[in-house]
Amino acid sequence: MSEQLRDKSKVSIREVTFKDKGYEYSAIQCRWVEKGKDKRRRFKTLAEAKAFASIKEVELGNADVKLGNVLTRLNPAQVHEAEAAFQDLGEKYTLRQAVNFFLEHYSRPDFSISIAEAVKQFLPAKERDGVRERSIRQLESTLRQFEAFAFVESLDARGKSAFASARARLAKEKAASPDEIARRMEKKHRAAWRKAAREIGDGDSKAVTKILEVCSKVVRNAAADARESIEVNRAPHQWEIVNLVREKVGAVDLEEVTTPLIESFLRSLRAKDGVSPASRKTWNNTRADIHSFCAWCGNAQRRWLGDNPASPIQKFKVNRGVPDSLTVAQSEALMQYVAGFEGGKLVHYFALALFAGLRTGEDGELHKLARHRDKAKLIDLKNEVIHIQPEISKTGQYRQVKIRPNLRRWLMDYPAEILPANHSRMVKAVRARFKLTHDVLRHTFFSMYVSAFDSVGRAALEGGNTEGIIRRHYLNLASMDEGKQFWKITPAKGKKIINIA
Repeated sequence: MSEQLRDKSKVSIREVTFKDKGYEYSAIQCRWVEKGKDKRRRFKTLAEAKAFASIKEVELGNADVKLGNVLTRLNPAQVHEAEAAFQDLGEKYTLRQAVNFFLEHYSRPDFSISIAEAVKQFLPAKERDGVRERSIRQLESTLRQFEAFAFVESLDARGKSAFASARARLAKEKAASPDEIARRMEKKHRAAWRKAAREIGDGDSKAVTKILEVCSKVVRNAAADARESIEVNRAPHQWEIVNLVREKVGAVDLEEVTTPLIESFLRSLRAKDGVSPASRKTWNNTRADIHSFCAWCGNAQRRWLGDNPASPIQKFKVNRGVPDSLTVAQSEALMQYVAGFEGGKLVHYFALALFAGLRTGEDGELHKLARHRDKAKLIDLKNEVIHIQPEISKTGQYRQVKIRPNLRRWLMDYPAEILPANHSRMVKAVRARFKLTHDVLRHTFFSMYVSAFDSVGRAALEGGNTEGIIRRHYLNLASMDEGKQFWKITPAKGKKIINIA
């Protein structure tokens, strides 16, 4: 037994790790000797462990100390707490000094506000501050999930029963109907399924089980697969269930948001497979969203929270690694394929992403440019420049991208729509065929720009990035010769020139 534990009035505190259901967790452990036995207890936070240790040390110390009889209005729990407070303060401060300091520097809000209501006020405030739409949507998604998690964690037995009932009700509402299942089935089984459905005589989703009972095994299996493929994407989200139950059970107060609660939520996040823990990048991004929310709630204007409970939570270092980038041959194969795909309808989309480095995505620069009322003026072929206005740019700053000869050819030789009808489906098909990652076209633009023109500063200006990012991630990804060849990728000869409308 350690020297520290031989003194039975001493409680040691240290951080420990333990495993539970395959996952590793950290905790703060208190350890002491009581009645000759080595005892331990784990806590989520250091503050909880210290509070327990203070009280326990008083209890252990009093075991051999003659206690005085004092008439007091305090109940036993309050007496223990007072003794622990005196022990923590030692001889440096009095309890009265500590209380006065606390009352001077901390004021509890005159009212309580729920997490859900605080989120409702937070999001419009961030919009007014000029936070971009994409970031607002991300904040809303994160905080909606966090509020739902906090709500479920707070439920008692009655609340859990109401939650389970709401989940079952939502699942029934989202169940696939016989007709939906028929449309998703292979054609060879469809007629048999529909015949069985007519015999049952009910098109409601409740009839699916009865229809399955009268089908052959082959048709039954085909219908079950179709049903699962539909309903797997309709499973009710936790926040949807919470919205149904909140009024009956009551919302969770903001003051109940603690560091352990936030950390538990972050540990509950999962990757796309639904099983593996979320990546460290996801952890960091989610933590940042909650930290921003808590900081806003604790602002002097509101003082709904004291110290930011997200601050103590670990932020991981994430190594971005080498960015994905296409080779010259891959870039040329992509553009020549796009030129022949669906009559070349996606040429402008991929040419502007690859040779102008415009950000893609539904809220990206490319989509905003395509929908801008002055699109024809912004893509200025006469002066060979693309004007990226502040309302288009991710950074909110105006910049210009030079239209080089090969990009000019791609823009002039093909129809002018950047986002043609059904563009989403077509873009997904091309991306899948060439296994394009999210930002690979923009990464390729930067790596080929720096290689061909040997200028980090110009690449940063045109691409809307910082020189530091360019130096860290895009230097020496391609040779000078490869860079020059990239900017010579042009349409095949013989294509009729069409002016941009």
